[in-house]
Order: sequence, then C-alpha cells, then structure tokens
Amino acid sequence: MRLSNVKPNELTFIAVLSACSHAGLVEKGKHYFNYMKDECFLQPTGGHYTCIVDLLGRFGLIDEAMSFIDRMRADGLEVPVSVWGAILGACRVHRNVEVGAVAAENVLAIEPNRSGTYLILAELYASVERLNEAERVLTRMKNSGVKKQPGCSWIEMNNGGCAFLSGDKSHLEFDVEARVEIVQPCWHSG
Repeated sequence: MRLSNVKPNELTFIAVLSACSHAGLVEKGKHYFNYMKDECFLQPTGGHYTCIVDLLGRFGLIDEAMSFIDRMRADGLEVPVSVWGAILGACRVHRNVEVGAVAAENVLAIEPNRSGTYLILAELYASVERLNEAERVLTRMKNSGVKKQPGCSWIEMNNGGCAFLSGDKSHLEFDVEARVEIVQPCWHSG
C-alpha cells in the first residue's frame, strides 16, 4: 500500500489485525495497532480493540488483553460486548475463571438475555471443578427466563437455501422426511 501511495483506513486495520490474530502474529498485531494510532493518526474503534483483545487472548495473554481494555476506557471509549466476549472466550480456552467471571458479568450487563454467556461461564466453572458455581450460573439463567437458542443449520436445495432449527418438527419438509424414512427400507430390500 505504501508503494502505491494508498493510505490505509479503519477497515484496512481491522483486516490486518484480524489476520494477525488468526496467524498468531502477536507482536506484529501490537505493532500495527500502535502504527494505526501513531503514524496514520486513526483513532481505534471498538472493532480494533476487539481484534487486539482477541489476538492477545488466543495466546493466553489475558492480563495484557485486560490492559488494552483499560487503555480503551482511558481513550474515552465504551467497551463493546464484542471485546468482553473475546475476553470470555479466551478465558474459557485458558481456564482463567476470575477474569472470565468479570467478562461474563460485563457481557450480561450489556446483553442480559445472551444465553451463550451463561453457558460459557458455567462451562468455565465446571472445567476447573467449581461445580457449585456452575450450577449457580445455570440457576441464575433459568431464574432470569433466559433460554438457550436452538442450533440452526442451512442446506442448499435447488439453488435456494433452507434453514432448520435443532428439534424443529414444524418445517414443511419434515413430513416428507418422515415418509422417506418409512419408504427407504423398501428401496434397499427390493
């Protein structure tokens, strides 16, 4: 880009930071984050912070990721749910219960009906054999009226898409599927 005299913008740095995260380039990711601010004079957004927190979290640098959250607050930015979600995901992988609980509480303060947050936190507690806390989280979820969203799958049929929810028996094709299951053994026996 430099050779072509093309100046990077905010989206360019989202792509670069995301690529660094998925490629495991921690130092390069931190370099580009600072380069964006100091050399390109671009103000980091929640998306940039999410990328850098995800990058650090993937490699177990939870404390450093939390420092970036402190930096974000110092820059006067509100910490978006995506940043807290990135921290929570990292804490699940690296079994950091204390920071994971803080991240989960922050997610739930922003989006109290997010079932995945309760489930990840309960799983995190269970992974370190803190089963009473895991049960407490699941009870809190139930008492709050939050229900797990069913899984959704997509298939492509006749150049169109079709979505199926886990356990959904109301779909139009369900009756056809049931009839095929009845007839199918006849095909194989004949």
